[in-house]
Amino acid sequence: MVTQAPDAVGAAGPAPSSGPAATVATGEGPGRASTRVEWANALRGIAALSVLVAHYAVSFFTAQEGAASLARRPPLYAGAEGAPWFARALQAMPIELAALGVGLFFLISGYVIAISLDRYSRRGFVVGRTLRILPTYAAGFLVTCAVVWAVSDPNGELTPWAVLAGMVPGLANVLGVAAPADGIVWTLIVEGVFYGVCLVAYRSLTRKWYAVVLAALACVALQLALPHLPWSSHVPVAGLIFVVVLACPFLPVMLIGVVLSAYRRGQMGRTTVIALVPVLTVVHTVLLARNPIVRVDGEYRLTFILTIAAFCVLSVAAGGWRAHPVTDFFADISYPLYVVHAVLGYVLLYALTAAGVRSPVAITATSAAAIATAWLLHLCVERPTHRFGARWARRLSVPRAPADPAAS
Repeated sequence: MVTQAPDAVGAAGPAPSSGPAATVATGEGPGRASTRVEWANALRGIAALSVLVAHYAVSFFTAQEGAASLARRPPLYAGAEGAPWFARALQAMPIELAALGVGLFFLISGYVIAISLDRYSRRGFVVGRTLRILPTYAAGFLVTCAVVWAVSDPNGELTPWAVLAGMVPGLANVLGVAAPADGIVWTLIVEGVFYGVCLVAYRSLTRKWYAVVLAALACVALQLALPHLPWSSHVPVAGLIFVVVLACPFLPVMLIGVVLSAYRRGQMGRTTVIALVPVLTVVHTVLLARNPIVRVDGEYRLTFILTIAAFCVLSVAAGGWRAHPVTDFFADISYPLYVVHAVLGYVLLYALTAAGVRSPVAITATSAAAIATAWLLHLCVERPTHRFGARWARRLSVPRAPADPAAS
């Protein structure tokens, strides 16, 4: 039986935080092409801001034990007894901002990956996605490790092997290594499993309705069966089971993004989409309610459903959305911000709050530090590796001319 839980960052137990999303364009080139899907790109910035507010203005104060754990410090107070009024007010809202952010990220990711499947060969897809995700995550994880080192590594987490394994999402789980907890890596594990589904089904996902249905049914079967395998407690099988079962409730959400993208580009019909989206939403909701790893409340699940509904409406009605510098900036840094914000932010918030700094000032200063760090990672790591990966993926995806012209 799988008993390990993902790192807790959100306000609802081990709730999701946020996730990466690729450049939202009809391709993955680095430039701001006129074919970019502006509404989806803007949503990346909105998702990043919602996650930042959820964690810095809500979770840190209302779930102090979890936040202090990531800060490697003892809690400042029990539960939410020391939370300011605005944190309590945001927590009392009928939707959860953390769920809104992660839902948007997963939907956008599925929407974009559908475009990548049509653009690249399988080899190009692997290269493009690997260089899109891993270098930035590795750099952000090293920032997290540096922050843990700066607070004296009280739990003795920074062993060389643990740090190396932690730089690749999911590798530490498979190897049975206790990597330094950053509170967000699990979402990248889900992303990686989704890429595996895409490699198996490839372009059938965007053209054949039954490929999407089979993928959803596989999620149901795997979540039901894998935790009960007789060898599920042995490394590396236990780690692989953890990785797959963790992803099962969220893959249907990403498949909704794929289906909507395929419809937008004329690869699936309206009737097919109208049938698939509710089915995938139900599968997601049921799996999330019964997942042995991810424990969330009803409010969290409801937020996901509402986020899916809003995304469906925008995918149909927001074609004329125009770019805005503010949302573009946060869209550009959304992935590195996701990677570095948790531990860095909680350590800074903890230090400022413990020193008596007023909560709004502490949140503002911490947000500025996280945004500045994310911007530097974007400029120095994310953008160059993304561009290099896109060029390499395009070269691998260009059909080779036959050696004998007559053979064509």
